[in-house]
Amino acid sequence: MPFDAPAATLVLLSCFVALHLPMTDGEEQRVWAEEGGRTVLPCYLENSSGEVSKRLSVRWERQGSSSPQVHHMVLQVTPSGLKIRAHSMISRASVRDQDFLHGNFSLQIQPTTNSDMGRYTARVKYGSKVHYCELKLHVASVTANPPGQLVESEPVNLTCNSTFPEKPIKIRWFHAGQPINTYGRFQMADQSLFISRSMGSDSGPWVCELTYAGGERVSVTRHLQVLGFAGPTFPVVYVEAGSDAHLPCTLNDNPVGSDNSKVAIRWSHVTGDGLKANLHQDNNRTLHLPAVGPGSAGQYLCEATIHGTTISKNVTLVVMTVYPNIEGPVLEGSHLLLTCSLSHPPGKVHVQWKWVGSSPAYRSEAASGSSERLSFGWVREFFKVSPEDAGIWECSIHGAEGVLGSVQYRLEIAGAQVASPQQNVMPGMTTYGLMTFLFVLVAFIAALTLVRRRTYSRNFPALDRLTAAALPRKEVKDTVHEEKVLQIEL
Repeated sequence: MPFDAPAATLVLLSCFVALHLPMTDGEEQRVWAEEGGRTVLPCYLENSSGEVSKRLSVRWERQGSSSPQVHHMVLQVTPSGLKIRAHSMISRASVRDQDFLHGNFSLQIQPTTNSDMGRYTARVKYGSKVHYCELKLHVASVTANPPGQLVESEPVNLTCNSTFPEKPIKIRWFHAGQPINTYGRFQMADQSLFISRSMGSDSGPWVCELTYAGGERVSVTRHLQVLGFAGPTFPVVYVEAGSDAHLPCTLNDNPVGSDNSKVAIRWSHVTGDGLKANLHQDNNRTLHLPAVGPGSAGQYLCEATIHGTTISKNVTLVVMTVYPNIEGPVLEGSHLLLTCSLSHPPGKVHVQWKWVGSSPAYRSEAASGSSERLSFGWVREFFKVSPEDAGIWECSIHGAEGVLGSVQYRLEIAGAQVASPQQNVMPGMTTYGLMTFLFVLVAFIAALTLVRRRTYSRNFPALDRLTAAALPRKEVKDTVHEEKVLQIEL
């Protein structure tokens, strides 16, 4: 399996136990390293305990590639502790001081280049004893053409290189730990992998695994950086009608060697007949649409031009609206249907209706209310509307990612007041109070009329006698009664 590690720290050996082999005379080991990484050429004394003699020296040499008889000094440590390095190794070759006096003379090279390949020999002398470490260093690498950062849709060719003279019997490629099959965008030729059209998902480590005769396997890593769009491939934004919409067009990274302001962004609206209506955004990567309506819905195209390469991404705007079957205030007891409508056909989503309160102040309290206030489906049905149903109803769209969007509708009931959690409306008590008030008012008017008429009769007694004389005579026993009747009828 490939060994995934950053290029700056990856050290690959032909056999892991090579790090633990003791220093022996005349025995050559083979070590693999990755170009640009850190290489350790192991060399240490076996069964070394405590400090070795301080009269200790070590000299690392590399055999010349053109003339095997010529050896070039790489690094030398004198008995006095003085370190001498070759000019090409001044900043790259070292031995660890804390390990040196304890018998570890391993040579470290960082960063490693292809020119460092070859046969290395370490001559270690302490006291009267001399020992040698001999090993062969091979360097592997993956090169990319073109090098550096890619822009999505650009092609790239990855080539696996090795200083080993034999050709590998098998080559495998991996990306993010997954094997790559040669089909579609990927084509393999010899030791190269050609990607015809790069994508943002291609960013990350690409590993080339070489298998040689005898079963020896070597892995080397190349990190690709592909500049593209962040987020889902086909984003959908749900917005309530009348609200502001913000459509994203975000890059997954900043362009290398370029100011963000130099990235040209252009937005356009794709209408129903396929035409584009260009929108001026001043290179803003987020498109702001104020107070959207059904006419604002549809597909929007974001085009980004980076280093002369243009990439594009479609963003779909879905406008949400609630349509009631009764316009205006609803009478108590009516059969009401609220339909949650989308401007575009939805995907795999489910719809939830919820009463969120009579005002924003009640939202938190209503959100934790009973399940009787929840319903599912595109239509919320009220068989007989009651005053308790008045308030704000919310339709929310849910997908695999969670809540995608929501729209609210305020239900107003004619002749009814919205009941708060602390208030309970009783229509029977209201009717009883009104009837009582009318009864008292009628009694008061009748009493007032009676008092006024009695007062008028006392002020004009002659009128009473004339009235009595004009009437027919009756028995005395009825006279008093008749006078009372006449007084009441005046």
